[in-house]
Amino acid sequence: MQIPWWAWIVGGIGLMLIELLGPTFFILWFGVAAVLVGIVAAYVDLSLAQEISLWGGLSVGMAVLWFKLFPAPHRTRSGLSKEAVVGERGLIVQEVSEMQRGTIRFQKPILGSETWPVIADERIASGERAKIVDVVGQTLKVEKLS
Repeated sequence: MQIPWWAWIVGGIGLMLIELLGPTFFILWFGVAAVLVGIVAAYVDLSLAQEISLWGGLSVGMAVLWFKLFPAPHRTRSGLSKEAVVGERGLIVQEVSEMQRGTIRFQKPILGSETWPVIADERIASGERAKIVDVVGQTLKVEKLS
């Protein structure tokens, strides 16, 4: 028994359409692999075991390659100690001084957000770079980079 080559292609397109319903980019590789198996089966006579083996190998291979080439972005997790963020550097977007809170922006999210309220022991003007020296509740304590 063989699965017709066109059934692989139709099934693969169906799996790719199902992928549109979710955010993961995981089912996509099963669909792409099925389409590839359909194309190969149209030109080469394969047994059912060979078709399924080729489909499984292509699916796993493409998923592994995808996650290796495009790893998930670094995200901070809850329960992370403050030592993990101390020393990170960002850009002051709202001036901070001894008596006024400011705001800092990071290139990558720190503790789940790109912008944070900050306090400092000295005046740091908007547009200057600063680094985290402490985490005080929901506020970051920063100092100006020299």
